[in-house]
Amino acid sequence: MNAAPFTPRRDPLAAPDGSKPSDRRLLAIAGAAIILPTLFDRLVFAWSDSNTYTPWFDGFWLVALVAVVILFFRTAHRSRMWCFTTIATAMLCVYALAMHMAGSVDDSWTTTTFLAIPCLLMMSLQISDGGFDPHHPWRTVRRWLLGWISPLTKLNTVGSVLNHALNAIRTLSSDPEDTATADDATTGGTQRSGQMTTARRILLIIVVAVPLLIVLTSLLASSDLVFDYALRNVIGSINISEFLLHVLLIAILFPFCLSLLMQTEISNRLRIHACAPSALATAQTSQHEHPIDTTVAAVVLALVLLLYAMFCAIQFAFLFSGRQLPDGYTYSQYAREGFFQLLAVVGVNLAGYALVLCKARRTAPLTGMLVVLIGETAVILASALWRLHLYIAAYGLTWLRLESMTFMWMLIAVLVLCLVRLFVPRLPLATIAFMLVVVWYVALVLSNPNNIIDSYNQARQITDAL
Repeated sequence: MNAAPFTPRRDPLAAPDGSKPSDRRLLAIAGAAIILPTLFDRLVFAWSDSNTYTPWFDGFWLVALVAVVILFFRTAHRSRMWCFTTIATAMLCVYALAMHMAGSVDDSWTTTTFLAIPCLLMMSLQISDGGFDPHHPWRTVRRWLLGWISPLTKLNTVGSVLNHALNAIRTLSSDPEDTATADDATTGGTQRSGQMTTARRILLIIVVAVPLLIVLTSLLASSDLVFDYALRNVIGSINISEFLLHVLLIAILFPFCLSLLMQTEISNRLRIHACAPSALATAQTSQHEHPIDTTVAAVVLALVLLLYAMFCAIQFAFLFSGRQLPDGYTYSQYAREGFFQLLAVVGVNLAGYALVLCKARRTAPLTGMLVVLIGETAVILASALWRLHLYIAAYGLTWLRLESMTFMWMLIAVLVLCLVRLFVPRLPLATIAFMLVVVWYVALVLSNPNNIIDSYNQARQITDAL
């Protein structure tokens, strides 16, 4: 019986054409994957008080951003969106670091450090291939979402990266004679049998010296009580359990950090080698360009618009006109109970607008319904804005309320863009909306929000906003 031919396993680092990153490139990525978890341990995890982070906590994000720029600038600088997100992330990092150094750790710092900066940093990493398309942003959204789980799905690249990194170390640390005879060694020569690379010398020194020093130190400590006392004082100042905890944290984070960076490197190489979809996949995409039936979309949208019309009528009858509310209701209660629900409805409306716009065939009646949807969404947004205004007037201004107020004004600008998009098909709506959100948040945190909050509350003699 003839055995089946052996098929070598494909290297997970290889591009479709078989090419792979250079060993030195992989060594740089592996080095970054070691440095970042170490800095995370030192700047984030190693706080002295469980309730207070070190002042350099925000410095970790800045270092991570610098690492992304250094590793992927060669392809990333071609994208204006990458430059935009990178500059915005750097501004937020500097702001958060300055606020922490000044001792102004508040809600705006928390939102910036734990939400805004990580999201923008992941965006910069995912679009570092320089191939961002403003007219197809949903591909970037998918990559951004997958970026959070890619460290779990690309762990098979860790072994290959380490192997190539070790090859690069051997190449860099080898003697000139070793490099000159490398080709002979790969073709069967044995000239290297009497030579040793620097890397092997270092490894041999560690293997021999560490056990020898441990044995000799034990013998000397048992022979001299004063030496034993001094040694115990030195070792006693080192918390072995805490040291092992930090080492374990770095060891756990390293493969995931390396996997995330390698996922970005592989995506960039796919972009460089222009791995276009097959003709069959393109034909299938064209076939399903409008998967939503126009009639179904129109009927569902008409029912939703009818419901919103009834709601808008109630808003004009009670909230905007200032008429007496039902018994047992105050305006502050009325505002507090409905704000977040209405904000969620606005989000659903924007998602439905995008779905119909992108997945349904455009007709004049459907376009008219989308115009009505934008108008009714504006009324719902105005209702939420008015409710929040009533609530702030009753209980004062806080960071969350200031953030919500300015966010809704930004949503009004997004609604205007949605209306324009109906009549300007080439307008990159999602891309402009994303840039608008980033500009809004950066401008908000740099406008000294604490001063705005204090000035508002003092003007209305509110000493402690609830």
